[in-house]
Amino acid sequence: MKEIKENIWSSEETTRLIMNSALDAIVCIDTDGYIIIWNPQAEKTFGFTEAEVMGRRLSETIIPEHYRALHEAGLNRYINTSQATVLNKVFEISALHHNGHEFPIELTIIPMRLKEHDFFCAFIRDITERKEAEDRQKEYAQDLKRKNIELEQFAYVASHDLQEPLRTVSGFVELLKRHYKSETNENVIKYINYITDASDRMRRLVQDLLDYSRLGREHILEPVDCNQVVQEVLSDLAMAILESKAVINIDPLPLISGYSTEMKQLFQNLLSNSLKFRKPGEPPVINITVTPHEDSWQFSVTDNGIGIDEKYRERIFVIFQRLHTKNEYEGTGIGLAHCKKITELHNGKIWVEATPGVGATFYFTVKKRNTDKWKL
Repeated sequence: MKEIKENIWSSEETTRLIMNSALDAIVCIDTDGYIIIWNPQAEKTFGFTEAEVMGRRLSETIIPEHYRALHEAGLNRYINTSQATVLNKVFEISALHHNGHEFPIELTIIPMRLKEHDFFCAFIRDITERKEAEDRQKEYAQDLKRKNIELEQFAYVASHDLQEPLRTVSGFVELLKRHYKSETNENVIKYINYITDASDRMRRLVQDLLDYSRLGREHILEPVDCNQVVQEVLSDLAMAILESKAVINIDPLPLISGYSTEMKQLFQNLLSNSLKFRKPGEPPVINITVTPHEDSWQFSVTDNGIGIDEKYRERIFVIFQRLHTKNEYEGTGIGLAHCKKITELHNGKIWVEATPGVGATFYFTVKKRNTDKWKL
């Protein structure tokens, strides 16, 4: 054993320097299983000093008791038959610390031969932190799954239990309208209209929440022609565009891999915002452009509207956040939160650059895939 150790260290001083500087623990044993090399990182990893382990069997130091018989059998099999299942491979297993606790390691065992002497070197890395991070990630995924289930349950309640009383209210309001259609008391008609408006707002809010909760569920990526999507949105918004005398300029847009319904909702929300938050007495001018990047498409929707104060640029993407009262501008406060969720479904992000009184540009990205291309 002493001769093998001397032969290993006799190559060059650089070898010792490399061994001592290695970030991995390096542990070498002879064919009888005795430790012959134990670098400084091994001391840090296992808590044993070199003096404590030199000349001792590996199975008596850092191998947990439930693995020792397996280790000895594998070593003997290789010595007798040159057959092994774990050599020259990276695998994970648990090891034993000097203080008695087991911890996870990543291990590679390399058979070596020097001056007719066979030995084995193990390169070992403590992966406790990585495993803890993986466990946290699993817990996060499980928690997210639970929250998604709760969200689906909420969607069911929103679509059934909440809408049912709204239908009842609307039904009775219609009865009241017919009953008092000849009523000369303006207050009665005004109060009925208040009820109608409130129930309509509640219905829109419930529907928006339902749509928000359903985003991306049970959908698969498909080719989406953004040019066609935008044209469909313009068709849906034709009346608002006509009434506002809006001018909309659209650059050629790509064919991407995405969720068609969600992409349409994204463009519709952004264009609706540009039409809604226009400056009084000035026709809106809206420009839709796209810039290709190495791994994403960056779209922009620019308008000449009322703009947004810088301090609100993050807040506007939070659900139920409104910068204006419902009397100033209609809406449920969900639209831009909707946009944020859609871009995240496409592995992208959304942000805004704006100046009050000048206008706003909403930027969003979607992940670029190999099948994406410019529409010819």
